[in-house]
Amino acid sequence: MKRFSSPRAKRSAGESWQTIYTDLMTIIMVFFVILWSLNQGKDLGVSETVGDATTRYINLPGDVLFAPGKSSMSEEGVAVFKDIFYDESGGVLNFQTGGLTKRMLMIHGHTDGDGKKESNFNLGYRRALTAYEEIKKYNEDVPDHVVICTHADNSPVQEVPKFEGNVSKAQRETLRAAKSKNRRITIEDKYVDKLKDQ
Repeated sequence: MKRFSSPRAKRSAGESWQTIYTDLMTIIMVFFVILWSLNQGKDLGVSETVGDATTRYINLPGDVLFAPGKSSMSEEGVAVFKDIFYDESGGVLNFQTGGLTKRMLMIHGHTDGDGKKESNFNLGYRRALTAYEEIKKYNEDVPDHVVICTHADNSPVQEVPKFEGNVSKAQRETLRAAKSKNRRITIEDKYVDKLKDQ
């Protein structure tokens, strides 16, 4: 004998599935709201003016951009900045973000650990300022969107090994390579959320 289910029974089975699905979606949304609320008030950037999220990050070798101990940019360095920032369409340095965010460029001048710390801070700053001057050639709005930082081997890409006694040729090359990596200009492309505090 065949059993026939009534249309009402089919409807109630469909409605119970929809109720379970709706409850599941509600629980997932509550979970994400809780996660979002846990992150509120945390400092995600260096400061309010620096930015919340790094979207692009580039390390440029200092030995290519500058002569040892100098802050004036080499011809090769000028060409590197032109390759990166020159754009006829204006898309590379477009600071129009629709008003909800603000785009910031952080320029970090890094040195190695040789010499006095104070002199290295000064050299790192002057090199970052020179990089800023090069970038400014490609967009007149850059001054309103830049933060310049200096580091005197405080955030090395590679730790410089400590060798005791006489240094072999291989050890000397290792030292040179590590110090060379640490001498650099780093450019971070950051976005500040303007609605964060509202």
